Amino acid sequence: MPKIVFDKVNKYFGDVHVIKDFTGEIDDKEFLVLLGPSGCGKSTMLRMIAGLIDVTEGSIYFDDELMNDIEPKKRNVAFVFQSYALYPHLTVKANIAYPLLMDQFRWWWHLPFIGNLKRRIYLRRPEVLKRIEEIAETMELTQLLNRRPKTLSGGQRQRVALARALVRNPSLYLLDEPLSNLDAKLRAHMRVEISNLYSRVQKTFIYVTHDQIEAMTMGTKIVLMDKGEIQQQGTPQEIYNNPANVFVASFIGSPPMNLLNVEINQSRITFSNGFSLENSNGAMPDTDKDKVILGIRPEKLIKLRDSEVGIPVTVKIVERLGSESLVAFELKNAMKDSSASESSEKRLFFIKLGGDESINIGDELKIGFNFANVRWFDVQKGNRI
Repeated sequence: MPKIVFDKVNKYFGDVHVIKDFTGEIDDKEFLVLLGPSGCGKSTMLRMIAGLIDVTEGSIYFDDELMNDIEPKKRNVAFVFQSYALYPHLTVKANIAYPLLMDQFRWWWHLPFIGNLKRRIYLRRPEVLKRIEEIAETMELTQLLNRRPKTLSGGQRQRVALARALVRNPSLYLLDEPLSNLDAKLRAHMRVEISNLYSRVQKTFIYVTHDQIEAMTMGTKIVLMDKGEIQQQGTPQEIYNNPANVFVASFIGSPPMNLLNVEINQSRITFSNGFSLENSNGAMPDTDKDKVILGIRPEKLIKLRDSEVGIPVTVKIVERLGSESLVAFELKNAMKDSSASESSEKRLFFIKLGGDESINIGDELKIGFNFANVRWFDVQKGNRI
């Protein structure tokens, strides 16, 4: 069960720089999630860990052993692909056993009669049957062992793919968006299945996804990538509470963090609609710039009474979700904000309210917040101040 170290890993495809100075560590028994939008390089990084793609520059170590030139078979990793990649002509039992069979493979097995005979004999071995039965029971596939993939549902096929990865007892599990082909209900179910699997086997998992909900609910550590570069790495709570830049703030969270352009004059901040608010607790950004970005999560905003001093807004969308309502609003009487790329009146911000709140589209509200819950970002580079 290796500790994995990345030392300035770079990957080029021709002139295209796909991975840029990827540096970090994965502790033993960690559940690391490589998270980011499509095309950010996370699957390429996973394939370099597996040895399916060469490293152009830099080094990857498993427990201080350089892995750059070690072939995939000798890395003792299991890889679960986005597609199930099951053999349609084999039973579930034979699909699960296939990695064990390949460990015994010899060149003469290519001969049709010999290969088929060897496979049947191997599948009858007591130790092989025992291992298959153990894994099938773990993944709730015992009743399906004699069926073929075409007779299975999407969730059942994904469990077979996971069982096939488990059967060799690898030291490292690599999963490349394994739930992206499932519907929402099955994805939620399989998230629980994979989390339970991780708890049982106590091995290192590296999981690739573009779904931040999967990352937040499953990972013990997240590496968030964009355009081949690491934007932030840390626990889900660290990244959610203290995003390193506006990209992280806008990517993590559903809905994402509200980002408002403001001007600072001593302890007073002015929003793009001309409304000014005095900061009574002094929690202001440590910067000499008068224009910054104020970031605050939707659940940290407060709906104020009409008699209280707050930011005037107009409700544009109300999504009633049972226990809570998600309300999208615009700043009321907004003016052109010279530090923003677009008029603030066209930008939607979000607040989470209780499900029993009586609120409708077109309502005018006053919104407030505690400055202790605010995160500040630089306007030019987007980094947290």
